[in-house]
Amino acid sequence: MAVRNGDLAEKWYEYVYRDRGESVRQFVENYPDDRSLSVSCDRFGHDYRFVRPLLANPDEALRAGKAALSRFLSTETDRELQDVYLRISDLPAESEVALADLRATHLNCLHTTRGVVADAGPLQPKVVRAAFRCAKCEAVTRHVPQRGREFRGNAKCPRCNSVGYLSFEPEASEYVDAQEVQVRDPSSSEKVPVLLEHDLTGTVSDGDELRLVGIPRASRTDGSAVADMWVESVSMECLTDSNR
Repeated sequence: MAVRNGDLAEKWYEYVYRDRGESVRQFVENYPDDRSLSVSCDRFGHDYRFVRPLLANPDEALRAGKAALSRFLSTETDRELQDVYLRISDLPAESEVALADLRATHLNCLHTTRGVVADAGPLQPKVVRAAFRCAKCEAVTRHVPQRGREFRGNAKCPRCNSVGYLSFEPEASEYVDAQEVQVRDPSSSEKVPVLLEHDLTGTVSDGDELRLVGIPRASRTDGSAVADMWVESVSMECLTDSNR
């Protein structure tokens, strides 16, 4: 049975935020200087009505978790905290899958996997909240959170309701560091690109072994029906001894 967003948000508050009220409130007050909040799946216990939607539909579950943070806002704001990173770890064993075994059935679900960094790419700025300027009323608005690799535009000006007059305004947009890392399955030569953002960037090097919680995605290029698989990171743990 599907769980409503309001019910998911209530469960986030009950299991994760309520008994950490002061630290969560401090996190929200420090936003956007702080954007990442660590959450162990152990806090959800054995409530399958929460854990199952989290694994099967993490996009909806994570949106509910971010919405629940709004209870801790001390002042009125139009920010919905949708560019917060909820770093979920300690998933149930059923979520684990080998990189080499990732298939279409795993897309857009939450999984744990392990791998070895084959190539840690450069750090690059990534838009997390895009601003747009309206050529008709000249208003600059920032209402489009950006997730993953694909850029999301805004067709309609929220100020004058005109359609087709918006253009991306880079200087008024918000950015975080991003890094694409090629991760190899430990038991094969299979490699999958993993997108790291914000606090996860710059923390691993070639040869490091990782435990990764992420969401496999598919991206099409050049109009092809065949897509390339990549992983959107949710949390990451480096298993390699830092003193090696």
